[in-house]
Amino acid sequence: MTVDPGPRRIVVGVDGSAESVTALRWACREASLRRAEVYAVLALESACHRIASYAVPAPRRSGGSWGAAREVLRRSVSEAAGLYPGVIVRTEITEGLAARVLLDRAREADMLVLGSAAHGSDPSRGARGPDPSRAAGPVIRVCLRSAQCPVVVVGADPATATVPRQFTLEASGAAR
Repeated sequence: MTVDPGPRRIVVGVDGSAESVTALRWACREASLRRAEVYAVLALESACHRIASYAVPAPRRSGGSWGAAREVLRRSVSEAAGLYPGVIVRTEITEGLAARVLLDRAREADMLVLGSAAHGSDPSRGARGPDPSRAAGPVIRVCLRSAQCPVVVVGADPATATVPRQFTLEASGAAR
C-alpha cells in the first residue's frame, strides 16, 4: 500500500532583491517539475533584533513597514510565479530573525531555496576569480549549517542583476 505523504513544499526566502526573485523563480520552476507548492517567506527583522540583548530598544515606529513588505512580496511573487502559472505560491510575512524564521518554516519542507548576491572578484585572490564565500551572507551560512532539509543557494541571474532594485527591503523593514 502506498501512503500519500501530502503536498510537497519548497520554502524560499524573499526580500525583494534581484537575487531573491531569481531564487523564487528557480523554486517555482522546481515546484512545477516536482508538483510541489512554493512557500515564499519574507522575514522582517525589527530594530530590537539588531541591538545587544541588554540595551533598551528605541520605541517602535508605526508605519508602512508591513505594507511595504506586502508590496515587495506581491511584486516578487507576480514576477516569478507568472512564468509558472500552474504552481501554487503561498506567502507569509513574519517578524523575526531571518535565519530562524526560514529554518522554522523549512523544518518539514522538501528544500529551502535562498538567493545569493553575486560579488565580483576579490583583488587579493588575483586571477583565481570570485570568492564564493563572499556571496554567502550570515543568513545563508546559518541555513546551510542548520537546515533539516536540502538548501539550494541560487546566484543572481545575469539578465536581472542589472535591474534597478526599487523594491529591496532593508533590515528596518522599510522599502527603498
